[in-house]
Amino acid sequence: MSSFANDCAEKALNLLLEAQSETDVFAKQTGIKCREGCGQCCLKPALEVQVVEMLPLARELIKNGEASSSYDLAAASPDGVCVFYAPESQDHTKGRCRHYALRPGICRLFGFAAVSTKESEHPALASCSWHKQLMPEAVKAAQRDINAGGNVPLFADYRMRMFAIAPTPSYSETLPINRALMQAIEKLELLSLQDIDPAD
Repeated sequence: MSSFANDCAEKALNLLLEAQSETDVFAKQTGIKCREGCGQCCLKPALEVQVVEMLPLARELIKNGEASSSYDLAAASPDGVCVFYAPESQDHTKGRCRHYALRPGICRLFGFAAVSTKESEHPALASCSWHKQLMPEAVKAAQRDINAGGNVPLFADYRMRMFAIAPTPSYSETLPINRALMQAIEKLELLSLQDIDPAD
């Protein structure tokens, strides 16, 4: 793989790890945590991510000889549920990610980060339905702390910083997760063949 492609993937991975670190701190401070084995958010079809976020995973798939088979799986369901979600047979809302360590930002931030809204001067915690159901008081307390100026990861911040890593607009394009994976694999494989800087 070209040094340019590897550098892009490494920068994206570092930002993803930073997001994870920040959400871990937020979770510890608030006591909010996911239901054991929960995969509810993985069941949303066409979950959208930036192509650049998928570069670390695409790099690993290419390295391990899994890129072609993963690409075919994604192509078979480009707007479907993430192809790397492995649900339990008895309860599809529980399962695991087959590439958890390299998952994109939305998978790290959802439930532990906030979004800006027109309705309020304060960011709104994007808490999941299970958080609200299992630990409503912790969710309410976290929002009160945010309203009082407490620290919380922001989706917009990480989106813009990931956008800045993207070498061209086609890398920062937001697509359904399986389509973004396909694009990331295509881009890294093309760069590997050409060993040149990318073009749109």
